[in-house]
Amino acid sequence: MTLDLVPLTPWLVLCAGILITMMVSVVRVETRRPAQVFTLLTLAATLISALSSVAAEPVTLFGGAFEASALTRVTLALLSGLGILFVVGTSDYLTREKLHYSDYYHLLLILILGAGVLVSSRDLVAAFIALEVMSLPAYTLAGFRRNDSRSNEAAIKYFILGGAIGAVFLLGTSFLFGSTGSTNLGAIQAWSRSSGGPDALFRVGQVLVIASFLFKVAAAPFHFWKPDVYEGAPVPVTGIMATIVTSGAFLFLVRLAHLPEWSDPAWAQNLAEMKLVFRLAAGASLVIGSAVMITQKNLKRMMAYSSITHSGYLLLGLLGTLEHPEQIQSVLVYLVGYSLMSTGVFVLLSLSQAPGDSGVELVDVTGLMKRSPALTFLWAVFLFSMAGMPLTIGFFAKYFVFLSSISGGEVALVVLAALCTVVSAYAYLRPVALMVMREADPGAAVWDARYKSQIVVVLAAAAVLFLGTMPNAMIHYLKWIPLIR
Repeated sequence: MTLDLVPLTPWLVLCAGILITMMVSVVRVETRRPAQVFTLLTLAATLISALSSVAAEPVTLFGGAFEASALTRVTLALLSGLGILFVVGTSDYLTREKLHYSDYYHLLLILILGAGVLVSSRDLVAAFIALEVMSLPAYTLAGFRRNDSRSNEAAIKYFILGGAIGAVFLLGTSFLFGSTGSTNLGAIQAWSRSSGGPDALFRVGQVLVIASFLFKVAAAPFHFWKPDVYEGAPVPVTGIMATIVTSGAFLFLVRLAHLPEWSDPAWAQNLAEMKLVFRLAAGASLVIGSAVMITQKNLKRMMAYSSITHSGYLLLGLLGTLEHPEQIQSVLVYLVGYSLMSTGVFVLLSLSQAPGDSGVELVDVTGLMKRSPALTFLWAVFLFSMAGMPLTIGFFAKYFVFLSSISGGEVALVVLAALCTVVSAYAYLRPVALMVMREADPGAAVWDARYKSQIVVVLAAAAVLFLGTMPNAMIHYLKWIPLIR
């Protein structure tokens, strides 16, 4: 039997680009520029290939372990697009900080490949391999500033905790295999239709694998690693973790949440249990993230708690999909919006000229309006969007996850989320107020927007405003994409 490789074209293009980029970097050791150029070409080719094949029929390959569908292709395109923005927008940061160009680009491409394969995985063993392919470059990138003790601490902490949670995922996988006789998600779903309900072994395995991915998206109570890792990692790496890693991990969490056949009455009790797990994680993430965020003075730590809050919003959308799978579009809209906002913020953070990411305190943005009105406007666009202000994508992203959650009967949780939105708005608006209403502190960092970085933040801000005023442009494109099952 021959394997049809055409459905795999976007992923194969990415793999080929990784190999070519590595070989070019070895040959041209006197400069890191070829690695950057070939990385951009690889990501652009992957983006085009993925989008051009979105309408192709969904297929499963490798014995049902891999799925090439509209959703997995759109996700790979999103990851590639985010990669392009970070490559272009933070190249000046890498030069200024004297970080190793080619190693950074290789690791970024491998991380994107791991995230793209993770979302496409229909087997728990394949998912574990993809998860490690995504995670190992993230651990390395977190410690990319080798002479900085904070960066080293972030990498070690992330590596140890990530390795432990990988073991938890494998343990849960073994329990599910013991209960169902398979690690293939399709086979487990077929088993759920004829099993008459879950046994204790299945329940334990289900909780373990879901908990491992709640850790990856930093949902409470598994959020404790994120502030320290965010603060210690270089700014571009923090942005990559907030967008690419979170998107890949969360979409596979959606797949795990739909592992059984919830429409079967025999699974009603298990559905109630899973709803409770996601309710508690969502509520705790919203409360902890928004409450602690308003106390932060370091902008990277503030964004860490912001991402914990956003994980809570994403879990709201996930709750809505449990009984209404068509609500998957709310999760996609939120992921796209949150990724654009976060990319803009972290590229802006990379513009601080203070060495070693020391210029990312609140005091460093005081009086920025007088020093650079354009940068102040861009900061305001992204922070207003994160606060959920109207006419930004952040507003409609929250609106759609609220609707999704209400359709699943989670009215009380939506009320809690609305209250947390008001609380977190203070944290987002405070930096803007300092930029506009305060004089520059004598020790404030210098902010310098280079040409390439300007292009990225302007494009991201334009997308945030365009999708905030005309959200149908994205919704009509995403609404026909079915839930990954």
